[in-house]
Amino acid sequence: MLKKLIAPVVLSGALLGSLAVGGVAFAAAPAAAASGSTVTAVTPATRHTGNGKLRAWLKAHRKAIRTEVVAISASTIGVTPQTLVAELKTGRSIAQVADEHHVDPSTVVTALSVAADAKVAQAVAQHKLTRAQADRIDARLPIAITGIVERVR
Repeated sequence: MLKKLIAPVVLSGALLGSLAVGGVAFAAAPAAAASGSTVTAVTPATRHTGNGKLRAWLKAHRKAIRTEVVAISASTIGVTPQTLVAELKTGRSIAQVADEHHVDPSTVVTALSVAADAKVAQAVAQHKLTRAQADRIDARLPIAITGIVERVR
């Protein structure tokens, strides 16, 4: 359940649907979506029905999520989003592109983590997540984001 909760929150913040090239959605990461996106909290009482809502939310926001992940990553690396997408389509990871441009991949991870943390905090402030849910998400963000940055599509 937590992986499916992490996806819309993290992805709405900075990440994690998929990057703008592969068409593969991240089930556990997320990160970036449009700023006005809403997140549905899943409680134990709505766990079974909530999963369908979360998947539907991810599907509906997949393009915005990818766009923002690419925008944040490209900005951190110092290239245009179009250049980053072209590089990713050739079979490179975000980390490889960052290394190629003399940027430490951990800098990209940090930028995506900061954006995701902001979205998680916003969801808590809007009562869409509990503090406990946010803490679990925050604990898993660095690993999930690192996986996204290092993933070759």
